[in-house]
Amino acid sequence: MQLRRLAAAVLAAALTALVAGCGSDDNSDKTASTPAATSTPTATETPTPTATEDADKDKGDDDKDKDEDEDAGGASKDCDSVGIDEKPKHKLPSSVPLVAGARVYESQGPFGKTTRYFAAAKGDPDALPQWRDKVDAKLKAAGYKVLDTDQEEGAEAEGHLSGPHTVDVQVINLCKGKVRIRYTVS
Repeated sequence: MQLRRLAAAVLAAALTALVAGCGSDDNSDKTASTPAATSTPTATETPTPTATEDADKDKGDDDKDKDEDEDAGGASKDCDSVGIDEKPKHKLPSSVPLVAGARVYESQGPFGKTTRYFAAAKGDPDALPQWRDKVDAKLKAAGYKVLDTDQEEGAEAEGHLSGPHTVDVQVINLCKGKVRIRYTVS
């Protein structure tokens, strides 16, 4: 019985010491006038991640990069698996001319005033900027103005145009020997 009391006393003393140390802060503000203001919150230490944890975190944080990686990997996909023989729900507006050699196979939306149209054309990863430039030239001939272009070597090429509509063009690898041209029309 005394052994239990001794163990309980030791445990109580250890817990008391632990609790007493949790809230102490030698640099606490002594000028506070209210009891609520004198309580000092304790900081919880955040462990520093290891290099492996940082690398694992970086893998999951870049959803945008994940999409770009998938786009770049499209050049190795089989074209039968991507559905380019489908028919779109909506036709590309007549004021947005389709570039020669491309066929619209899908549409998404409308999302408010915006609809996306997906077209397929023959091409390889090296041809992405050339396809973007062809699309931009076709739209310029229809009265659009090129606002900006961008590209990531072998992964995507983009164009942003204004005119009767705002049109964002993205060209990526779709499947073996084909590129996908996305027209985002607002």
